[in-house]
Amino acid sequence: MNIFENYLSKINKIILDNKKLLKLNILENLNNINLEVPPVHFNYDLSTNVSLVLAKPNKLNPINLAKDIKDLLLENINHFEKIDIAGPGFLNIKLSKSALLNNIKTILNNNKVYGSFKSNETYNIEFVSANPTGPMHVGHCRGAIYGDVLANLLKFNGNKVIKESHCYTFNTYITLLVC
Repeated sequence: MNIFENYLSKINKIILDNKKLLKLNILENLNNINLEVPPVHFNYDLSTNVSLVLAKPNKLNPINLAKDIKDLLLENINHFEKIDIAGPGFLNIKLSKSALLNNIKTILNNNKVYGSFKSNETYNIEFVSANPTGPMHVGHCRGAIYGDVLANLLKFNGNKVIKESHCYTFNTYITLLVC
C-alpha cells in the first residue's frame, strides 16, 4: 500500500461511516474517487475529488458536501493539518509534519515492498539492439539502461520478466563507451 491508497481508504471509510450525516444515499461510485498530487501552484500535498464524485448522483451541492467532508476529515484523520476547498469542490490537503515523518518511517520500514503493486504478468523486455555494422554511440547505452530499469520495475511489482539484450551486454557498452 502506498500513501495515496492509505489515505484514500481512510477517506472512504469515513464517508461510509458517516453517509447518513452527509445525506448520501448513492455510494456506487466510490471507486471513482481520486487522491492525487495537486498542481504545484496550489502548494498542497494531496487533492481529492470526493465531493464532486458523490454530489452529483446524490443531487447535492458539491461545495456544501465538500465543507461537511472537510470537517469530518479534520476530525478523524490527525495527519491532515489543513484542508481547503478549491474550484467546484476539490479538497486540497496539507499533511502535518508528524504525518510526513510517519510516512517516511513506513517507507523505510517496508523498503523492499513499499509501493509495489503485486500483479502477476509476464513481460519480455528487449533492449539495446545495437547495429553491429555501425558505430557505437551514447544512445546504445541509454537503451540498455532504460531496458534494464524498466525490467527491474516490472519485477518489483511482482511480474515475471524475461530480459533480452541483443548483440551486446550492458557491460560491453560501458567498455566500448569508455575506450
